[in-house]
Amino acid sequence: MPVNKNAAFRHRIIDACLLNKLRPYPTMEQLQDRISESLNLDRRISRSSVDKDLKAMRDFYKAPIAFDTYRRGYYYEDSNFSINSFPLTNEEIQILDLSTSFLKQIKYSGYFKQFESVIEKLISGFRISKIPGYEGRQFLEVEEPIADIGMKWLEPLYSSIIEKNPLLILYKRFNQQETKDHPFSIYAIREYRNRWYAVGYSDRAETILTLALDRIIDIQNGEHKYRPSGDFNESDYFKYSFGVTAFNDAKPYKVQLLFDTSTAGYILTKPLHASQKTLETESGLHVEIECYLTPELEMMILSHGEKVRVLSPDVLAIRVEKRIRAMNYLYNQTVDDVGKS
Repeated sequence: MPVNKNAAFRHRIIDACLLNKLRPYPTMEQLQDRISESLNLDRRISRSSVDKDLKAMRDFYKAPIAFDTYRRGYYYEDSNFSINSFPLTNEEIQILDLSTSFLKQIKYSGYFKQFESVIEKLISGFRISKIPGYEGRQFLEVEEPIADIGMKWLEPLYSSIIEKNPLLILYKRFNQQETKDHPFSIYAIREYRNRWYAVGYSDRAETILTLALDRIIDIQNGEHKYRPSGDFNESDYFKYSFGVTAFNDAKPYKVQLLFDTSTAGYILTKPLHASQKTLETESGLHVEIECYLTPELEMMILSHGEKVRVLSPDVLAIRVEKRIRAMNYLYNQTVDDVGKS
């Protein structure tokens, strides 16, 4: 279990006593006196308290504390040990390696830069270099963003959520020249496929919006009053979203898809949506999800090509068909141009 602050102070005092070469093998009484003196206690700390501290150091730090019956004092069986070194077990090293691999995904943000040095200190001293034969090896690779994509805004946005400060966000949508000022009250930050989004209330739009961080031009402190989130709940707000697109006061559709049997295993092991229901049939995998008809949904369907067919609703099937026809026309034009050349 974690060590509280007061206990940590006592542990460091005991550690210093056990490492003192001038006064080796401190007795129980000497430990009691040293702790009481260092902490300016009115009375001598009890023997039972020191016993508990010794046990906690053995359990939490794996400290090799032993008692020499001849010298009637305590010592470290490993003379090089110190709780300041805090050696990690192989399992703990593996957890740290996993953590830093995932942290790579936000390495461009201000917050990560603050903690990067801390993580590196832990890893550089005690990581896989302590496991013979695995020095410097990287076993886990995660997808990383190849550009900033707006992560520099994570810090001010996160601070605004915690402190409930209003923001003025200068924003430019894709394929538009005009920039817009959004007096913004941020409620949440959301990630989708290595892109980050700010969710909050825009006084300009008079509704809750989702703004892509990579489309933010600038962020300043707002002069308007922060609008409390009230009954806003991120999970409920995105419950029927496919991707990051959410529609206010819209009703979700029951989307029915039929996947080819060769794709069934992938869809079963990596569900498309939290609402996913499946039924395996002779003709393929029948999938039902309840969601909004978003651009991300259409892109997902198209990404599976001929391996999936939209069964319902008709409005989604028509949208996908139109896009397929447009793609077909584009490629026919390309083939014709190649033939002419």
